[in-house]
Amino acid sequence: MKLTSLVPEAESRFRDAARIELGKGGLWTHRLRGGPLLLSCTSGSVWITREGAPDDVVLEAGASYGGDGRGLLVVEALEPAQIAVDAGGAGKALRAALERARGSWLVLLSLAALYVVWGSTYLAVSVALETLPPFLLAGVRFVTAGALLYGVLRLRGVPRPTLRQWGAAAKVGVLLLVGGNGLVVVSQQWVSSGVAAVVVSTMPLWLALFTTVRAARGGATGPRGAPEVSRGEWAGLLVGFAGAALLHLGGDLHAEHAGALLIVLAPVAWALGSLYSRTTPLPEGPMAVAAEMLSGGAVMLGISALSGEQLAAAPSSRSLLALAYLVVFGSIVGLSAYTFLLRNTRPAIATSYAYVNPIVAIALGIALGGERASSATWAAAAIIGVGVLIVSRARH
Repeated sequence: MKLTSLVPEAESRFRDAARIELGKGGLWTHRLRGGPLLLSCTSGSVWITREGAPDDVVLEAGASYGGDGRGLLVVEALEPAQIAVDAGGAGKALRAALERARGSWLVLLSLAALYVVWGSTYLAVSVALETLPPFLLAGVRFVTAGALLYGVLRLRGVPRPTLRQWGAAAKVGVLLLVGGNGLVVVSQQWVSSGVAAVVVSTMPLWLALFTTVRAARGGATGPRGAPEVSRGEWAGLLVGFAGAALLHLGGDLHAEHAGALLIVLAPVAWALGSLYSRTTPLPEGPMAVAAEMLSGGAVMLGISALSGEQLAAAPSSRSLLALAYLVVFGSIVGLSAYTFLLRNTRPAIATSYAYVNPIVAIALGIALGGERASSATWAAAAIIGVGVLIVSRARH
């Protein structure tokens, strides 16, 4: 008997419909290309053979056949029959599994970016501040990064944010960038990059406190009703903060100016901005980051102008290179990774970078600044690592 494939009309009908009618002696063929296929006989009976399979199969009404791998699958109706073919159910499951794996890799890459890149920005800010005033530095950094990202997204066809989305982005941008980052930059005129990183490491505790208060007042909880901060995560956060405190005490890092106290407010503002960003109607994807940077950067440039900041001389090449690094890596890469983590992981996971950044900051000081690390510093590094591990493994 000559085997024939379905005519184009039948092929298109198969793509759109799950059931195929076959008269007695009618044939249906399908070439497996590595994906799974489930075939059921809903009425009558059919004979099935598959290229490379050792045995043929006869299906009566109500029986099913699963095929996978590669090769030609042939179905012949022994009597008038109807078959139901599902070539997408298992495929959907496979695609879902691949999407979950892709998401896991994106989470790991985003965490790596925050751990390493944001840990290095403290040193970059210190270098940039050598010849650039703080709010001018921060404003130029975020407006430039936001404009670059916005332009790329618009060229790719991403729609403009609505007026409502711009308003939400402005609120988040002011909290995260003006309050969270701007106060750090101002304070780094008088404190070392290590001190700045240590103080900022308290941010996850503030976020945990704010989410707990919101939940107690009837606010949103985590996925499937889980509390935003579990007991295990609280334990990890407290262990991490203990390590950060030991890093401050044992590392002999001290502030030298009363203005350094402003840095204490930075993690509070950042935590509030992070919490608000999870529920506010921001633009989709990276456009939210672009809108936040443009809004927050514009506000910082306004503060720079109102406060009378001026360049004492032309910026040095070191400062300009540090500014470029902050624009590309610290802002575009870092904020995009942080926004992705906030939307796709638990808050304690997204904010765990705060305990790693001090170690990166100290390590860069040793490698590039000729500093020394005491035994207490390395002990703090171990404790911080334990805290991050507890947070990452905590569930409910």
